[in-house]
Amino acid sequence: MPDNSRKLNLLTVIIYNRLRSITVVILFIFGIVFTSIHGGRGAPLPPPEELQTTSTVPLEHLSLSPGDFIILADSTPVPIESAHVSMNVPCQIAAGGGNNNTTSTATNSTQEPSSDIKIMAGIAPDLEPAIPEYIAGLSRPEISKCTYHVQIPQVVDQQVTDILIMNSGNQTVNFTSGNFVTISTSTGVVL
Repeated sequence: MPDNSRKLNLLTVIIYNRLRSITVVILFIFGIVFTSIHGGRGAPLPPPEELQTTSTVPLEHLSLSPGDFIILADSTPVPIESAHVSMNVPCQIAAGGGNNNTTSTATNSTQEPSSDIKIMAGIAPDLEPAIPEYIAGLSRPEISKCTYHVQIPQVVDQQVTDILIMNSGNQTVNFTSGNFVTISTSTGVVL
């Protein structure tokens, strides 16, 4: 009889070891499947053309001397496929009087406020000014706070890896409470 119990114990140990090995293999396969499903831990990142970022830079208590700039995006060597820049910056109401306005046929009462802060885009150091749209409903030009926004690129096939704001005027611009710039970008494949 002791021989049968020994055989039974040996058989139990063999079955236990086989089940343990099968369980380990099943868990290993489950782990591989789980990590390859999009969104699972260890899943691959989305392709670069789907990568979108948004950043807001508060400008309060900062200043820009003439020609100084703040880089908003530098994605070199990956091009920026599209970007949207919104900014609330100091502005000036067009001076009244006189007929010396040679750049516009608009009357002074309908002329939009201007700002020395310009948005520049391209591949550094070859940056071009982007022409923003004035947003009257979000601006208060009477207290020198104007909101502008622009979609980049503005020209078909324009290569962009760098976007910045720059003081294009001849005096230092001092930012106050409520001044900011926000940029959202989507990038493409490596150049």
